[in-house]
Amino acid sequence: MPSRQYKTDPCQLLAEGQILINTTDDAKFQHKVELVNLVLSGLSPSFLSQYCAESKNTITSWVKTADEKGFDALRTKKQTGRPAKLSSEELAQIKSVLGKDAPKEYGYSVWDGPSLSDYIAKTYSVSLCVRQCQRLLHNLGFSLVRPQVFPGKGMGNEEERESFKKN
Repeated sequence: MPSRQYKTDPCQLLAEGQILINTTDDAKFQHKVELVNLVLSGLSPSFLSQYCAESKNTITSWVKTADEKGFDALRTKKQTGRPAKLSSEELAQIKSVLGKDAPKEYGYSVWDGPSLSDYIAKTYSVSLCVRQCQRLLHNLGFSLVRPQVFPGKGMGNEEERESFKKN
């Protein structure tokens, strides 16, 4: 079985890894560093793979990465995700427009998903579906209040309620 030819001194890597284990709070990174340290201490990746939830090839690649690029290369990278269609300034402008509570000024009866989608398309030339606009309303701190179509109970309007029920 061929032995790995290290580019960095294994004793130096082991010392650096032991320091990192005590100073990090990231559990995934700590797990990787511990396994690399065990390999540097003399255990084989195939032996370690039997007792931990990692494959031999994964452990070997971590040792190679730590040797060539350093232990910091083993840290998980932040997932960026899809870029936002609207900037934070545009979102602030939308929130101020919605906060005025005057949808009639913009040609809408109420602010809801379809009206907000249309407003954003006309104003910012950005196409957002109705459901995304409903989420956006919620994320901006607004909630959907549907108009009441029948007279309320206990308001002294029993005749209106009875006539509504008959129709």
